Amino acid sequence: MPRSARRCVKTERVAAGRASHKTPPGAKRDSPGPTNRRRVLHQLSDQFFNGITLGMLYILVALGLNIILGLMGVLNFSHGSFFMLGAYVAYSLGPHVGFWPSILLAALIIGLFGMLFESTLIRPLYKRLPEYTLLLTYGTALIFQEVVRRIWGDDAVRYPALPDYLSGSITLGSYQFPIYKDVFLVAITVVILTCVWLLINKTNIGVIIRAGTRDAEMVKILGINMPLMFTLVFGLGSFMAGLAGALAAPIYAIIPNLASQWIILTFVIVIVGGIGSFWGAVVGGLIIGILSSLMELIFPPAVDVTGFIIMGIILLVRPRGLFGVEGLFE
Repeated sequence: MPRSARRCVKTERVAAGRASHKTPPGAKRDSPGPTNRRRVLHQLSDQFFNGITLGMLYILVALGLNIILGLMGVLNFSHGSFFMLGAYVAYSLGPHVGFWPSILLAALIIGLFGMLFESTLIRPLYKRLPEYTLLLTYGTALIFQEVVRRIWGDDAVRYPALPDYLSGSITLGSYQFPIYKDVFLVAITVVILTCVWLLINKTNIGVIIRAGTRDAEMVKILGINMPLMFTLVFGLGSFMAGLAGALAAPIYAIIPNLASQWIILTFVIVIVGGIGSFWGAVVGGLIIGILSSLMELIFPPAVDVTGFIIMGIILLVRPRGLFGVEGLFE
């Protein structure tokens, strides 16, 4: 989990959970054993739900990158910048157009920007070594970060207040769930993933994407306009990164370093889940999100390396990832 997220995002559930275990003055104390066990279980549950929420955002970002990498073979280091730009655009539009329009417009703007980015900068490099696109996108990521600093500054900014129906929390038993973070964000991510799955598996465009993932040259021979398809796919991946950034804006401090923090973890998730795999991005995002969140409670110094440890284990046991297609780039 990014450091800025750990510093700036503290859920109401943790505070409520800790407060619920305080003993009023003069009250009889329970035996320490059961009380400690209940407290530990409560905290573990809190972190588990935190991990699911974080994992949902990881899934959105990683799935967009996975589609681009699986079909186009482009190592897009600017993908994290699209996440960051989505957050900043939503932040800027929120006070003027409201919550829903700001989220949708931010995702659309980043998606269109991604299409322009691919057609002008990435396309001329397709016939060159993959290292060329890696270096290009790494350089543009640095440029985007400096542009953001010029426009919005180095200080963290916050998204305006959420609508009333997304504020507050709901209580189930002894747990409190923030409506936006733990209910809305999870639900909307499930809806988005369902739409993307239907697009990939039940439409002609999805058939072309899946076929291109296995053999782009053969698809081109069959008469498919692959340059246009590449642009659309890159736009879809950028759209998802921008949407994830816009959805994350109300719960995270928005800073220029978001790009560098998220892109590394996104690549880790893609490697863990498997390049070109829809379910690999879903499972990988949840694994990294939940384990990183639990590690924050169990052993905080290891939080930043949890994803890399998991990636190392997966590469030793199954080099192509959990759901990766064998021989995809051979």
